[in-house]
Amino acid sequence: MNINWKVRFQNKIWVTGFIAQLFILTELLLIGAHAAGLTDFHVTEELKDWIFAFVNVVFGLLATLGIIQDPTTTNFADSTRALKYIKPK
Repeated sequence: MNINWKVRFQNKIWVTGFIAQLFILTELLLIGAHAAGLTDFHVTEELKDWIFAFVNVVFGLLATLGIIQDPTTTNFADSTRALKYIKPK
């Protein structure tokens, strides 16, 4: 499977999901590092709530402004044509 990452990062919906996954990955790595005794940093419920609220506000604002929505594709998937070119048309 050949994935054209340059085109992927130009899809705003994909980038939004990717950033959300990075936050989840970071949280899991911090929790794991704390559990293994590699760091003293502890992810508290208060910190989680603040991060979730911040991310929700940012993405909500972007969605309200229409920045996240990609009107050139149907649903949340790229078209087969879009997967084949290097630069969006």
